[in-house]
Amino acid sequence: MIRQMENSYNPRNEKLDVWELIENGNFEEAAFQADIEFQDTQSVLSLRNKLYALFLMGKYFACQELSNKIIEIRKGETDSDFSFLGIAYWLLSREKEAIAAWKMGEKSKYTDAAGGVELQIFLFFAAVKTSDQKMKITVVKRIKRLIGLKKAFGYPAILGAYLLGEVNKIDLLSSVSNVDILRERQLCQIGFVFAIKDLEMNNIELYNDNLKTSISYGSKSYLEQMYYLAKGELDKIKQ
Repeated sequence: MIRQMENSYNPRNEKLDVWELIENGNFEEAAFQADIEFQDTQSVLSLRNKLYALFLMGKYFACQELSNKIIEIRKGETDSDFSFLGIAYWLLSREKEAIAAWKMGEKSKYTDAAGGVELQIFLFFAAVKTSDQKMKITVVKRIKRLIGLKKAFGYPAILGAYLLGEVNKIDLLSSVSNVDILRERQLCQIGFVFAIKDLEMNNIELYNDNLKTSISYGSKSYLEQMYYLAKGELDKIKQ
């Protein structure tokens, strides 16, 4: 059994699962325990949980390697694995490879509830960040196709609708769930898309502010991939 770090308070001396370790800030121990779990179960869920811990430690090269391993094991069936691979490449300043990874995710069998809008948001971000107007036009078309012409956008389609100007900030914030765990995760994503729009308008101060807002909602938002791209972008500013 893996013991808790000395700075963890666990009065019953119980073994915490990997996600509890992550929420408690014990990222290194979480990654170690995830490896043990994978050896025992061969479940890719253990590797995905390890990936969160590695991102939170800022070990982006290890994130890139593990993302590729997960994609190989699962044969690229899930677009979120490509999202994480792209984020790892982006934070390693390998932007072309990041964009290629996100585009590869478009071929995956499993996507988000809106058919892959979240993946397109990463590509929209990349198009704005690199001033690639041609890519941006392509991404806008794809988002339009995914969200359709309906004005009653569900989640996460409404995130794409905001980037296209189909809904405003008030509409987007009004769509947030009242369930605490969902609320924190959705607010994290909303902060990120607000930041993208600020970047598109060349308002760098608001861009940075909304990135900070995006990562300010606590450990529940660790589940959102946009959290890691927002955090990594802020870390680059500090360097």
